[in-house]
Amino acid sequence: MDELEAVSKIRVFLKDEGFIVPKKPVQEFYSSIIKLSGFGVGGILNMSGRKAGNIAGQIIKELIGNHEPSIEEIELYLRVFLSEAGICEITRWENQEKQVKIYAKNSVFAEEQESSKPVCIPLQGALAGCFEELTGKEWDCKETQCQAQKKEECIFELWFYHRSSFSYEQTQDRSCGGG
Repeated sequence: MDELEAVSKIRVFLKDEGFIVPKKPVQEFYSSIIKLSGFGVGGILNMSGRKAGNIAGQIIKELIGNHEPSIEEIELYLRVFLSEAGICEITRWENQEKQVKIYAKNSVFAEEQESSKPVCIPLQGALAGCFEELTGKEWDCKETQCQAQKKEECIFELWFYHRSSFSYEQTQDRSCGGG
């Protein structure tokens, strides 16, 4: 299947299976949750985002014919998926060895928010989950900068690893728990 056909299938799927929700109520709901994140909500949001990302990855895989896409193909598919779903706009994508850095604007989680810390916790979990599903490798993600911090864009750093190669302390240091 060529990339144009895959992108078309993603768009048709989102149109047929998605639904439109006004951003303002979702943002208000999310803002209230973030204010509680000091009570351990960040880990729950990250885990929930990861599960959603796994599902999104499964959907994308089914739409593209169940082959393992390259990182370049994943970039294209995620740009379309996230943009068409109204989640965020990927503005830049940097591939590095065992790491991907994604720059995004207009995250539904950061819009209308002000915070001293990054707030796109579900999105960082979703990116890790989607990458895991699409590549068959274990990925982790951390949002290192957020528009809610009055920054120009959100930055997500993803890297793949094998849990057995890290100690418990190292995995905690690289945790995506946020909040």
